[in-house]
Amino acid sequence: MADVLIIDDDKVICNILVKMMDIIGHESRYALTGKEGLELAKHGMFDIVFLDVNLPDANGLDLIKTIKTTPSSPEIIIITGDSDPDGAEMAINSGAWNYLVKPFLRQELTLQVSRALQFRKERGNVSSPGILKRNGIIGESEEIKSCLDQVSAAAYSDTNVLIYGEQGTGKELFAKTIHLNSDRCENNFVIIDCSAINENVVESLLFGHKKGAFLGAINNKTGLVKYADNGTLFLDEVAQLPLQIQRSFLRVIENLTFTPVGGNKEETSNFRVIATTNQNLDKLSDQGKFRKDLLFKLKGLSVHLPSLKQMKNDIIKIALFYIDRYCKKYKIETKGVSPEFIDIIGAYEWPGNVRELINAIDKAIASAKNEPTLYSIHLPSYVKAKVIKNSFIRNTENKKIDSKDYANGKFPLLRLLMENTEKDYLKGLLSFTNGNVKTACDISGISKSRMYARLKKYCIS
Repeated sequence: MADVLIIDDDKVICNILVKMMDIIGHESRYALTGKEGLELAKHGMFDIVFLDVNLPDANGLDLIKTIKTTPSSPEIIIITGDSDPDGAEMAINSGAWNYLVKPFLRQELTLQVSRALQFRKERGNVSSPGILKRNGIIGESEEIKSCLDQVSAAAYSDTNVLIYGEQGTGKELFAKTIHLNSDRCENNFVIIDCSAINENVVESLLFGHKKGAFLGAINNKTGLVKYADNGTLFLDEVAQLPLQIQRSFLRVIENLTFTPVGGNKEETSNFRVIATTNQNLDKLSDQGKFRKDLLFKLKGLSVHLPSLKQMKNDIIKIALFYIDRYCKKYKIETKGVSPEFIDIIGAYEWPGNVRELINAIDKAIASAKNEPTLYSIHLPSYVKAKVIKNSFIRNTENKKIDSKDYANGKFPLLRLLMENTEKDYLKGLLSFTNGNVKTACDISGISKSRMYARLKKYCIS
């Protein structure tokens, strides 16, 4: 018997699902709001959660990762009246078991429940890979915890891994963490920077060459693929791998054999590939700029790294970690930090992600020298300047525009004026309906999904 949680604002649907679960021998409870459902999930031990998308206080798709981090880490089956392909894709990428559109057949629902429970049973019988060595990965946010779950799964497996993430998000750090937690940790972690490969010597670099294979080949040379034998071959920014080498490299990955340049005998190398990219490889493959068959081979498992601005709660922790590290590196006393310093690094957007933050901390430590406390003045000037500029822009946007401003020719950007008007309208509308989103949708004439999108945009609770 399993424990099932139903989160849906339609009480009729909840009752139907409760009866269906009872017929097939499972206990179930239901919640009519996202907040109530999250509370039940946090304090219960559920095997399966049926989750509606359009809830009165939340978008169900935004709750998936949070529910997955609750103690029982239940399997989530999305149930929705909207047939939304993008929503279905987002749900699965966020860790949902499946995405069902109402009305659904009883047989289909029963089958999904049965398969999800079988999966949980088999997973429970698999020995745990143990405690993950984080290797300098800092943070406790839901985004980081989700990444660490993916890293743990990748470390426990021996299949190829593709890591997605913007520049500066720490893709190489996560790749090394997978390697260090895997059975291959005692062997080489061989790095290939695909963006710096010289097309004229790429085959020699990867596969090695025999003496006399070309002008200048005065000795036999071992390639990087062979150095990765029984270890990990790390392909950094694999989208930059030249097309002409992708075909031959695919064959090497499939067969784990290669022939050095100028050689006539195949050699073997039992390596595992971990590749990274900051580009959309699916889109590049559709454009013929990256081989589809190689892409399928690379993404046995995928790890998606968040940008730093998606991990606001971790920025200060990462900064403090590197303040301590750089103080030790420069052999100086650990420095204190002023509230102003914390405010600035918390408000900056960090488009260069963790790498930019680390470089800023390094600069701040060097700038402060022997001073005991870090202030915002120690940060790179562009960081503080950008935060202050954005503050002035927000203050300007928040000022009300009256008719004399127009008379004087002081016209704001139309986009900003429309956004401010829309924000004020939504605030007033929700105040009038006492926070009832359904009534607000009826009055405004927009759908629930669009309403939640607008509320999220303007940070309106």
